[in-house]
Amino acid sequence: MGNIIFYFSGTGNSLKVAKTLAKELGDGEIVSMAKSGNYNITKQYDTIGFVFPTYYWGLPKKVVEFVKNTNFNNMATYYYSISTYGGIAGNSIRQMNELLNERNIKLNYGKGIRMVANYIISYDIFNNIDKCLKRADKKLIPIIHNIKNRKNNKIKKPNKRIREVYESTIQNLLLSKDYNINENCTGCGICEEVCPVKNIEIVNKKPSFSNNCESCTACIQYCPQRAINYKDKTQKRKRYTHPEISYKELSEHNK
Repeated sequence: MGNIIFYFSGTGNSLKVAKTLAKELGDGEIVSMAKSGNYNITKQYDTIGFVFPTYYWGLPKKVVEFVKNTNFNNMATYYYSISTYGGIAGNSIRQMNELLNERNIKLNYGKGIRMVANYIISYDIFNNIDKCLKRADKKLIPIIHNIKNRKNNKIKKPNKRIREVYESTIQNLLLSKDYNINENCTGCGICEEVCPVKNIEIVNKKPSFSNNCESCTACIQYCPQRAINYKDKTQKRKRYTHPEISYKELSEHNK
């Protein structure tokens, strides 16, 4: 019957995990949760997976929106979820479990996997990128094994304090006004292509930002000219995108 993996990704970490899962599980489809509108699952699958980054100790807004607007047709199958994170996974898996429970769906298995912390708005990126990625690849092996063998694990209820921090932050996330473009911008349009929520439009050969930002920082990280920055914080900080995920591939999935 096949497998389907829904993912959301800004800098490529979660897309890399989704691609590895699809390859290892076999007969796998990869669908971006950045897609707009309702999504209907009409086919029976052996497994349905969700792969996403942790934002502010919880789920990206677009992931919440996607799950709420997807028709799962009460499909009886094996559901799993993987969160990628740089610091702590917080409530991300627990929050996904709640969302699915609201749809009368059981999340059979959920795990977090630490990858490169790259929220450039708050901090500079560490130098141990290769070591971190190799460790993440190793951590993914037993997770894939458990999914193949339809393992179940107990998912706890969300931590109340973490939920409060998440909700107070994510609901007020309007960062677009704080981006700036320097003279290095060539109007190449890469930022528009990689933005998973279509928050950027090239106007007069310069990016123009709307107010639907997810704070994924893909526009900053993938800009080849380092022309996009956040306030005065990111100009001298290192950029990061997963070395196996090009902007072209991310863009193609976003379509």
